[in-house]
Amino acid sequence: MHYTDKAKLSAGGEARKVAALFDTWNAALATGNPHKVADLYAPDGVLLPTVSNEVRASREKIENYFEMFLTKTPQGVVNYRTVRVLDEDSAVDAGVYTFTLTDKQGKKSNVQARYTFVYEKRDGKWLIINHHSSAMPEVDTRAAVVKTK
Repeated sequence: MHYTDKAKLSAGGEARKVAALFDTWNAALATGNPHKVADLYAPDGVLLPTVSNEVRASREKIENYFEMFLTKTPQGVVNYRTVRVLDEDSAVDAGVYTFTLTDKQGKKSNVQARYTFVYEKRDGKWLIINHHSSAMPEVDTRAAVVKTK
């Protein structure tokens, strides 16, 4: 299945705030600064990225991943999401997102993946404690990049 719609935010309350954390993360990606992206992860956060086989379980490794990923100038859109606020200090945002990536020659491509962000509120700030992203299994992962017009 290929998702093409843009997901709508939850009606209100804490779930809406949690859903909006993706926009903060996406804006950090747009800066091209891996340190700003890594700042959104807890010091003990774990990243299971889409385009790397390595589990990133330290700030250094998370930054290292984003140094590579940000060269593709990613722009993300959430196509489908479910937000679960587990308690006042923990929440999960899971769904499907699509990234438009641009290579060094300026050619754009789209990659759609399933994602899970697990957040924990620490000192009043939501941080990512676990982020998993994987290409859709129905698509050959070598062909997961779909050319855009």
